[in-house]
Amino acid sequence: MTQVEILFERYGPRYKWLVTLTVLLGLMALGMSITIVNVATPYIKGTFGMSADQVQWLATGFLAATTVALLVAPWLVSAFGQRATYIGLLSVFVGASVLGGLATGMAAIIAARIIQGAMTGLVRPVALEALFSVYPPDQRGMATAIFGMSLGLPLTLATVVGGWLVDTYNWRYVFFIVPPVCIAAIIMGYFFLPPREDSGPRPPFDWMGAISLFAAIFALLAALSNGQRWGWHSDGVAGLIATFLALGAVFIGWEKRIAKPLLDLAIFANRGFLMGSIALFLFGAAFYGIMYLLPQFVQTILDYGPVTAGELFVPSTLVLAVLVPLVGKLSDRWPPHYLTLPGLGFAVFAVYRMAHVDWHTSFASLALSMMLLSAGMASFPPPTLARSIACLPPRLIGYGSGAINFALQLGGAFGTASLVTFMDRRTLFHSDSLTAQLNAGNAVAVHSLDQLQAALARAGTPVLYQQPGASHLLGQMDQLWARTFAYQDGFWVVAVGLLLLTVPAWLLSRWAGWSGASSPQQS
Repeated sequence: MTQVEILFERYGPRYKWLVTLTVLLGLMALGMSITIVNVATPYIKGTFGMSADQVQWLATGFLAATTVALLVAPWLVSAFGQRATYIGLLSVFVGASVLGGLATGMAAIIAARIIQGAMTGLVRPVALEALFSVYPPDQRGMATAIFGMSLGLPLTLATVVGGWLVDTYNWRYVFFIVPPVCIAAIIMGYFFLPPREDSGPRPPFDWMGAISLFAAIFALLAALSNGQRWGWHSDGVAGLIATFLALGAVFIGWEKRIAKPLLDLAIFANRGFLMGSIALFLFGAAFYGIMYLLPQFVQTILDYGPVTAGELFVPSTLVLAVLVPLVGKLSDRWPPHYLTLPGLGFAVFAVYRMAHVDWHTSFASLALSMMLLSAGMASFPPPTLARSIACLPPRLIGYGSGAINFALQLGGAFGTASLVTFMDRRTLFHSDSLTAQLNAGNAVAVHSLDQLQAALARAGTPVLYQQPGASHLLGQMDQLWARTFAYQDGFWVVAVGLLLLTVPAWLLSRWAGWSGASSPQQS
């Protein structure tokens, strides 16, 4: 008997739900760490006097560590078993959270975020493999729906909780809110997750692959994040891009040579799995892009506080909680595109609405857009994950779990970093365009200047300061419009990305085939 079968015998049918709750607690706790610290970043920056380049390490280090760590998880489970791996990862995460919360210097808090990122990446494939081990093949759509919910809900929940903690207490509490949940997950993991199946020697670890991949991804993210500040043709950016390409080539060549690679590249020879990976890469870029753009927009343009910005995501979180179990059940019965393509339709419409936002957009309108977007967030990952991994033979499922989560996270990291750069460039573009129109030949500009000057006069401003004051206010209004136009452009880019996503989503269903236990035609 396997260790999982022994535990099923001990706990009975409820064992499946005990494992589900165990991994859900860990996934929710670590998932919150992705965005909860983002809310506190301006306060952390002020406390330690960090420059923009230094602040970038908080995000870039976290994302790079999370992305690479996803591929290390299969080796950890093979070497130590699900139980020891899960408990160990959560314990290290708790230690990193304490380090971040008590940090007295910049180095400590950056180190804490990199460690948190690595643990967050490692736990995801371990949790997905644990779910797949207790759910039979005809129920894995539900398993991946639960897994997908644990990816989406923490991001929105963290925005609310993080905003409240920063407003009510201080930024250090965003590091201390998650460890109690991790401790509960550790206790449950000790009782309900299986120990290592094999008693033989542990497999060797692919250090060369891990180090080269981490360095390559970090170089790429650093180049994307700093290109606008350093200059896209600067030696620094060119060096980072060259480093990424060289180390990427080293990683691929090395993985093809060794017997126990970090990533078995054979999984990408399967067309269905390849399409699923591309689809989740694009989905990650769009989803994380929205999670970057919308909170930034409402705080910088609409002047929402952290708590109000977080409350914007509450209705969409409730929609996710309702739809995800339903999608999970249907994805075990229906071909993937029956769910993913309509969901993408809702998502594209939601982002289309967001692409028309300005400073008059209401809270209710934005909340409705997020609720529509949630239909896509709920309906896309579960069937895509389940069908992609089902394309692989059993011996490659561990690699597939790590690789497809890697694709999702890499898409999120790439999408966020690219949008940051895109927003900087579009803001400058719109600012230059609007400033060029502020001249004596522009009747609208002259009229606006006269109105502002008259308003300052009514307010009692001395005559000497009325004209320069009006010019300054008009310039500020143009800057506000420049940022607003840039956010609109950002949302249009996300909408185009979601439209492109329909191609691999359709091909996944076409190439992966469908052998569900009860398709609609069979029901």
